[in-house]
Amino acid sequence: MRISNSVTKSETKKPQKKHIILKTLGILFGLLVVAALCIYLFVLQYPNLKENPKIDTWYRVTSSEMKSSDGSSYRAFFKKGSANKVIVYFAGGGVSVNEEMAKDETYNTKEIPIDILANLTMNMGGIATATDTNPFKDWTIIEFPYATGDFHAGTGEFKYIDKKGKEKILYHNGYTNYSLVMKQVMQLAGIDHAEDVLVTGYSAGGFGAALLADDVFTNYFPNANSKTVLADASLLLNKNWHDIATNVWKTPVQIANRLTTNNITLDSLTALHKKYGDQVHILFDSSTRDGDLAKVQNYFDTGVMDVNEAKADIYQKNLKTMIHEIKNQAGGYLFIWDGLPWYDDPRNLTMHTIIATPYIFAPFDGQDISVSEWLKNAVDGHLQDYGLDLVDKQYYLGRKS
Repeated sequence: MRISNSVTKSETKKPQKKHIILKTLGILFGLLVVAALCIYLFVLQYPNLKENPKIDTWYRVTSSEMKSSDGSSYRAFFKKGSANKVIVYFAGGGVSVNEEMAKDETYNTKEIPIDILANLTMNMGGIATATDTNPFKDWTIIEFPYATGDFHAGTGEFKYIDKKGKEKILYHNGYTNYSLVMKQVMQLAGIDHAEDVLVTGYSAGGFGAALLADDVFTNYFPNANSKTVLADASLLLNKNWHDIATNVWKTPVQIANRLTTNNITLDSLTALHKKYGDQVHILFDSSTRDGDLAKVQNYFDTGVMDVNEAKADIYQKNLKTMIHEIKNQAGGYLFIWDGLPWYDDPRNLTMHTIIATPYIFAPFDGQDISVSEWLKNAVDGHLQDYGLDLVDKQYYLGRKS
């Protein structure tokens, strides 16, 4: 009997122990979920922009009306600097100009859901970072992630049939998002009397900077003492730019009507120069044989998204023409550079974009000045060209001369 009773007690203790263990594990799991949620909400997500924002604190700027290309929410970022100077900064990504590109999500970039990661993709050690070597570290920054496939310039909905035969909508809402963000920032941040304003962007954002600089200066900072625009790595030729802007992106007519040639950047900067003259400092930079832009240019020319050294030759020739046109039509100044490879590609292709990378602070061989120094000098009214002779440099397979 005693043996029987002791076995019964042992058997009743086992499920109680198991219940306690499961309950403890459940509590631990719940705590982990709460901790993960707190990290996501309060560490990885920036607080929403509020009136009188703190200096050197990042905020998100969003509303229910802002949309990424797939219809999901969009938000920009804001940091108020200690100096009364502002950078309006457009991020790069792909571009969508037709149904074929709309079907491929590579070209209509979705926004990264975690704020710190999204911010890092816009900084990457570049112009928006608060490093001692950055002459813009104390400036206010309004950052626009790229998520609409329209060079930040659209207001429309592009209907298309996806790869599975399903009808979808690509929201080309770049200009809509930009306008809503600027409205919030100007209402809350107290930066409307900025002394110096720089509008810039890289890749698709460089095109966006060229397209929207007039809007920024006219509608938000008309009284700035110094107005500068820099388009970084933004040269693509397409005879249909006006049609794309008008019918695919639904770009505002006052912006689309400036597009009269196959060069969207040149048209935008030329119109800006005609309106403002020397009141706006117009800048353009590019590597000599930009592998990414040469690849997209080949798609526009042949329908094939691929690149080789012959296609890089075409980009280099287009860049040489662009230098002449920027100087003579847009009154601009240029920084042309090479020496940085296109990823790890062994061919004679050069890196795409520079202002979002640490290379912006490094002087180039033979020029003894960095892109950041060149840019800051231009903001201060000291404008110069660098590296223009590089477009005549001969590149051969496996070596340079």
